[in-house]
Amino acid sequence: MHRTRDVAQTIHERWQKTVSLTSLRRFFRASKLSYKRIRRSCRHLRDETAYAFFKTELGALRAWAASGEVDLCYGDEMGLSRQAVVPYGWQEMGKSDAFMPATPSGNLTTLGFFYEDNRLESYVLSGAITSDMMVKCVTDFVSRLTKPTVLILDNASSHTSAFFKSHLAGWRSQGLMIQYIPAYCPELNRIECLWKQIKYHWLKPADFLTPSGLKDSLVSILSQIGKKYSINFN
Repeated sequence: MHRTRDVAQTIHERWQKTVSLTSLRRFFRASKLSYKRIRRSCRHLRDETAYAFFKTELGALRAWAASGEVDLCYGDEMGLSRQAVVPYGWQEMGKSDAFMPATPSGNLTTLGFFYEDNRLESYVLSGAITSDMMVKCVTDFVSRLTKPTVLILDNASSHTSAFFKSHLAGWRSQGLMIQYIPAYCPELNRIECLWKQIKYHWLKPADFLTPSGLKDSLVSILSQIGKKYSINFN
């Protein structure tokens, strides 16, 4: 879980020895370590009982949606930055259990409402999503519902503020029911799969060259979700 240069510097500071980076890499490989990306996660903070319970509940919601009585939708925000940092470090081969604490990133934010049939309602905004902005977007989303809808949300402050929750009853009367997932369980929110595809597969390195280019490419991809771009949940 350490970068080669950091290890070399530590050795020099602690024992006044100079070790070449090539020698260190050779040693790490001989020790069956590989150099790969360190994922960011808060998984160690979650309540496993709550996670297991809601995973079962989500299965029931999906079955309800499959009956055609309701729509099931996943809501979340995605931050994008032209200067994203992807950390790498030496880890045991065959394992991917190294994590770093998750931190907010990006100054271009997409708020999305994603259905399992790959329909997407999206809003591209600058900066972080506030409760006021979230309320406006959800209100706009509700105005176009065609049947009762369950919206899955995480526990972000813009989703759980007093101002946001003061609108729950009104949205429910219009057919929108909001279900919160437990804290630190992003894999239960299926829109995370969409964000991953956009960030690491559908956006190209050239798209990040200019702010306007990044925004234009993002908007283009979002407009083609369910057509050129789609997620297979099966």
